[in-house]
Amino acid sequence: MTPLRNGLTWAEQPRAVRVYVGAVIAVGAIAFAASFPVSFPRPLLFAGLLVLACVTSSWKVNLPIALSSGSTLSVSYAADLMALLVLGPRHALVIAVAGVWTQCTYSVRQPYPLYRSVFSAAAEAITMAATGAAYAWLGGPPAPRELVPLARPLVGAVATYFFVNTGLVAGAIALSSRRRFSYVWREDFLWSGSSFMVAGSAGAAAAVVLNRGEHWIAIVMFAPIYLTYRTYRIFVGRLEDEQRHVEETTRLHAEAMGALSQARDAERALATEKERLAAALAEMTHLQQLRKQLLEREQAARAAAERANSLKDQFLAIVSHELRTPLNAVLGWADMLRRGTLDDAKRTRASHAIYDGARRQSQLIDDLLDVARIMSGKLRLARAAVDMHDIIRAAIDVIQTVADAKRIQIVVNAEPSVGALYADGARLQQIVWNLLSNAVKFTPEGGAVHLALRRTNNLVELSVTDTGPGIPADFIGSVFEPFRQADGSTTRAHGGLGLGLAIVKHLVDAHGGTIVVNSADGHGATFIVRLPIVAVYNPGVDPASGRGLADDEEDAPTLDGLRVLVVDDDDQNREVVTASLETYRAATLQASSAAEALEVLARERVDVLLTDVAMPGADGYALLRALRASTKTGVSASIPAIALTAFARPEDRHHALEAGFQLHLAKPIEARTLAAAVARLGKVHVNVT
Repeated sequence: MTPLRNGLTWAEQPRAVRVYVGAVIAVGAIAFAASFPVSFPRPLLFAGLLVLACVTSSWKVNLPIALSSGSTLSVSYAADLMALLVLGPRHALVIAVAGVWTQCTYSVRQPYPLYRSVFSAAAEAITMAATGAAYAWLGGPPAPRELVPLARPLVGAVATYFFVNTGLVAGAIALSSRRRFSYVWREDFLWSGSSFMVAGSAGAAAAVVLNRGEHWIAIVMFAPIYLTYRTYRIFVGRLEDEQRHVEETTRLHAEAMGALSQARDAERALATEKERLAAALAEMTHLQQLRKQLLEREQAARAAAERANSLKDQFLAIVSHELRTPLNAVLGWADMLRRGTLDDAKRTRASHAIYDGARRQSQLIDDLLDVARIMSGKLRLARAAVDMHDIIRAAIDVIQTVADAKRIQIVVNAEPSVGALYADGARLQQIVWNLLSNAVKFTPEGGAVHLALRRTNNLVELSVTDTGPGIPADFIGSVFEPFRQADGSTTRAHGGLGLGLAIVKHLVDAHGGTIVVNSADGHGATFIVRLPIVAVYNPGVDPASGRGLADDEEDAPTLDGLRVLVVDDDDQNREVVTASLETYRAATLQASSAAEALEVLARERVDVLLTDVAMPGADGYALLRALRASTKTGVSASIPAIALTAFARPEDRHHALEAGFQLHLAKPIEARTLAAAVARLGKVHVNVT
C-alpha cells in the first residue's frame, strides 16, 4: 500500500505529516539495515521469490481513498509470507521491500513523489520485521513442512502483517485528511482483512509444499492468490461505480440548488415589493410608535426609581448589619462584667474585646460612605503593613463569645512564615470576622470551625471550614450575591440579611484577591480567600512599617551612590523622571527601548531599573523577562525593577507584580514619592550584592 497525497511536494505537506513520514522512514531504514542478510545460502530460491514478489506486486488495484489519488493495493504479501517461511525473516524483508518498490514504480497511474515511495518501502520493512518477530514469538518453526503446527504462528503473522501495514498507512492518511485514525482505518482498510488471511494462507501452503520439494504444487497454490487479486479488482470496480453514481447525484443536486437559488431570487424580488408596501404603512403607524416610545421611557424611569429605592434599602440594611455586629460582642462581654461572672483572665480579655469592638464600631461609622462605595464600585482602601496573625486574633476575639455560647471550638492553624501583608487592616478583619461569623452560625452545637493560614508562592491563603449542613448545590452559585439566602422562608433556622458574604466578596476583590467556596450538601463548607503578598503599592507608604516614605523634611530620601536606569520611549517622560531622581543625587542612565536598556545593562552597573510598560517593539514585561533570563550581565539579573506606567487599574498592578516587578507606580507621581521608592529598593539591592 502507498499512503499520502499524490501530486503534492514534500514542502506542501502539513508539518504533522512530514514528522510522521520522517519518523516511519527513519525506523524503516533502521529495521532494513539491522535485518539485511549477510549471506544468501539459497541464491536461486531467493532470486525466484524476489521475482515472484515483484510479479505479485504488479497485481494491484487503485484504491478510491480520499486524499490519496493513485494509492494501490496488491497481493504481494502472499509472496512475502512465503519467503518468511522458506528463507527466514531477513531474506523475506529484502524481498518484501523490493516488491513494494516495484508496486510504487511500475505501471502507476501517476508518478509517485520520491518520499512517498521511500515511505512505502520503510513501512514494508517495519511490517516485515514485526511479522517475523510475531511468527518467531508464537513458536513458528523455520522451513515448516506441515500445516497443522503452523496454524497458530501463521494466523499471528498474517494478523500482524495486516494491522501493522494498514495502521502505518492509515496514520499518514489520517494526518493528511485531518480525520480520526480509527475512522480512516475502519472505513478504508478493514474490508481487506479477509483477503489478507486468504492470500497469506495460500502463500503459507505454497511455502510448506516448497519445503517438501513439491515445487509444481507450490506453483498451483498461487491460483487463490490470483483469485484474491481478481476479487480486489471486482470490488474496487464496484466502488468506482458507486463513486460515479455519487458524482452524478452531486451534479443533479447542484442543478436543483441552482433552481432553488432562482426561486430565492424571485422571493427576494417579492420581498422588495413587500418592503415598499411596508414603507407606505410606516406613515400610518408613526403615531403609534411615538406612543410606544413614550411608554418605554416611562417604564424605564419607573424601573430606575425602583432600583434607586432598592439601593437605598440595601444601604440601610448594610448599615444596620455592620453596626449591630460589633455591638453584640460589646454587650455580651459588658453584661458578663456587670454580673461579675468572669475571672481575672477573662475580665482582661473582656476589656480588650469591648475596646476593640467599640473602636471597630467607631471605625464603621466613619466608613459608612465606604460601604456605599462598595455598592457603587468605588471603594477606597487605607493600606498599610498589617500582620495577618493579629488580624485573625482580633476577629476571633469578636466572635469567641458566640462560639463559646454554642460550645463551638475554633481551631487555628496559621503558618508563622506568613508575615506582613500590605492591605487595609480593618477590611481584612472584616473579611475574617464575616467568614468566622458565617461558619459559627451554621455549625451545630459542639462542632468545630477550622481556620488555616498559609503562604503559597506570592499569595496568602486563608481558609475557613465549618462542620455545618453545607450549601445546597443549586444555591452555591448565588452564595456571594447580596440579600440571597439558601432558606428565605419565615421559618428559617438562621437569621441575617444575607449581606456578610457579599461584603466579603467585594472586599477581597478590592484587595486584588479571589474567594471561592467548596461544599457538599450535608458535609460543611470551606471558604478560601487568596490575597497577593503585595496587592497594591501606595507610593506614600512604607510597606514594612506603614509610615509615610517622606512625611517630613527630616526623612527626605537620599539616593547617593545609587545608579538608576530609566527606560521610557517618551522623551519628555524620561527626561522629567531622570531630572527628578538627580535632584536627590542619584546617578541616572537612560534608554528609549528595551533593546537599548539591555545594552546599557550589559556594560553598566545598575542598582534599580525603572521602566515604562507600554513601549513599541518590546514592552516592559519583555524587558524584565530578558533581564531575569540573562546569564551575561552577572548580578544585573537580580536588579530590583519598578514599573512606572499609566496603566493604574488593580488588575494592571497585579499583573506587574506577578510578572516579577517589585513595585508598581502609577503616573503621574511626585518626585519625593518616586525617590523614596527607589531608595528603598536600591538599598536592599546594594546590601544583597
